Amino acid sequence: MEAGRLLSCAPRPYAVIILAIVFLLVVGGGHTSAHKPVTSKYDYNRDVFPLLREHCARCHVKGGPGPMSLMTYADAMPWAVSIRDELSAGRMPPWPVDPTSPPIKGGRPINARDLNTIIVWASGGTPEGNTDVKLPAVTFNPQWKLGPPDLAIPMDAEHTVAPGTIEDIFECSLPVNLTGPKWARAADLMPGAASIVRDAVISIENGPVLALWQPGSDTTAAPTGAAFRLAPGSKIHLRIHYKKHFDQEQNAVADKSTIGLYFSDPPPSGRELQSFVIERSGSSFSGTLAESARIVALRPMLDRAYESLNVDAITPSGGHVPLLRLHGPRPQWLQRYWLQDPVNLAGGSEILADHARPSGREIGQPRGAADDRHQAAAVRAERELVRLAQPHARRRETNDVVSPPVIDDGVSDQHVPQFASPDETSIPASARLGPASTPRRYGSAERVGPEG
Repeated sequence: MEAGRLLSCAPRPYAVIILAIVFLLVVGGGHTSAHKPVTSKYDYNRDVFPLLREHCARCHVKGGPGPMSLMTYADAMPWAVSIRDELSAGRMPPWPVDPTSPPIKGGRPINARDLNTIIVWASGGTPEGNTDVKLPAVTFNPQWKLGPPDLAIPMDAEHTVAPGTIEDIFECSLPVNLTGPKWARAADLMPGAASIVRDAVISIENGPVLALWQPGSDTTAAPTGAAFRLAPGSKIHLRIHYKKHFDQEQNAVADKSTIGLYFSDPPPSGRELQSFVIERSGSSFSGTLAESARIVALRPMLDRAYESLNVDAITPSGGHVPLLRLHGPRPQWLQRYWLQDPVNLAGGSEILADHARPSGREIGQPRGAADDRHQAAAVRAERELVRLAQPHARRRETNDVVSPPVIDDGVSDQHVPQFASPDETSIPASARLGPASTPRRYGSAERVGPEG
């Protein structure tokens, strides 16, 4: 089914998408009171600025994708309460990988010492420090994260988010103009208007998802020997979620983003990355590998925030293999989690996803019956194995495709943050946190065999 047709889907539960190569061998800002006593031994100029520049400048800089800059004292001080709350809750930076998880590529977590310094400053009167010190200017300087791409594909024309419109979704299909097959190891996006590009899904039209893009995140290439195949005549489907900053609402803002593709040699096996989606089985979310595969990535698609999400594999011999541990994952942050050490699993292995709902009601979440509808998620393996969906959202997706036995998410999921998060598969109703309801399947995994 064409990815674009799924945008108007009804709310869906969470799912897990696995990206794998199949072996045939198998903001609210809080203002700090001007009269609050200063108890912090740390000050902005000496202690906090270097940390904010290191950990936050990718987004929270003038002209960047963050809703506010934190790169001067005047910029950061009014947001001290929000900074404290977001860091204390682990919501920032948006990297929910738990320390107990198998290693995941990318991510820029803040260490305990730096975290403590910023929180103590934000809670202890926000002292500026020596005002004679001139801090270095920090500017927004977007770059291709993997260097210049092998092929740059700009949008055909600008897309304008009209005055009074805060969020918008734009989709287009762009020709690649290939004369022969190509193998893509990674895809990136260079926003034309970085302040409004909230996230994007880059996929092969009617094929796998190449990348889930969000500002500030690293671009991770598929592991050696794994890639997505682009056939002659292929088109790239781009789905961008725009969201204006609070001070841009009444302005018209235009964007003309550019996709960057990175190519590699054909995989030795001749196979492309494929996805495997976990579906509900009885009272749990689980899926069984029909044939041997190498799990390379996992992509959760959530319907709401969860306290935790765990994905594990049970081998035919009864062995237990942890794949992913997330703490406090949220639907508005789309991530494909690439395993640092891909996992080889025999055919017949079972993939299980387990989640826990937060004890309190999420900010902005309606009370009553609506609470029971925001209860599930899904996961896709990459090929991705896990994916979670969000209700009350319109989104679209396509199938992920993985090369020979590698599990990764290759289907194109088009998601709508806030409106909804990307979904790729739905998780069985019985696996939901609320009352059971009839589940829907919003995605499927495709396995592609060798050519010829």
